[in-house]
Amino acid sequence: MFSTLIESRAKSPRRTAGSIASVTLHAAVVGALVAATANATVRTENDPAETRVIFQTTPPAPPPPPAAPTNVPRVYTNSAPALGAPSLNIPIDIPTGIPPVDLSRAVTNADDFSKGIRGVGTGIPGGNQSATNADYYFEGQVEKPVMTLPGTAGPLFPEMLRSAGVMGQVLAEFVVDSTGRAEMGTFKVLKSDHELFTSAVKQALMRMRFLPAEVGDRKVAQLVQQTFQFTLNR
Repeated sequence: MFSTLIESRAKSPRRTAGSIASVTLHAAVVGALVAATANATVRTENDPAETRVIFQTTPPAPPPPPAAPTNVPRVYTNSAPALGAPSLNIPIDIPTGIPPVDLSRAVTNADDFSKGIRGVGTGIPGGNQSATNADYYFEGQVEKPVMTLPGTAGPLFPEMLRSAGVMGQVLAEFVVDSTGRAEMGTFKVLKSDHELFTSAVKQALMRMRFLPAEVGDRKVAQLVQQTFQFTLNR
């Protein structure tokens, strides 16, 4: 049989060349597969697994909540405040009426005002303060303040200063009692442009008469501050 094959192969040179080419091609394919298999790597458990990336779209933002109504009336309660907060009592029933007023009472009451006390002129310096029973009110505390009696002459212009053409003023403070007389023991000069002007004012106050101050329905003493002007008609 072998001899038969040899003979047949010898008899067919084309078949012999095709067989050789086929064997060569198969050998090359097998060699390539062997080389590829040798260079291939085997996946182990330590190799990182494949990561699958999934792209998702961001959902739209929810709409804003509706605004609170502004014309809703507030409700106040007397609930206890939080610890450390100031306590504020809110009246529930607010009175709307006017309290009764006694129109028969006097407009002012002397007992509603504090009174000034003048010390005794013969007091001892550094000693205890003593006071007389005669007290007085200030101008803002009386219903009717002191006024100069109409027709009462003021201080006389000192002749020496008149001749020299000197003019000036005196700001004096004194108490006018309930009879309308200036109490010279309370006389005090707050400002004076000349001593002769001061002397003229003191002499005038001894004879001047005033309408006393009134609190309610009675006459009272009042502390007065009055300016006396000395001017010349030129």
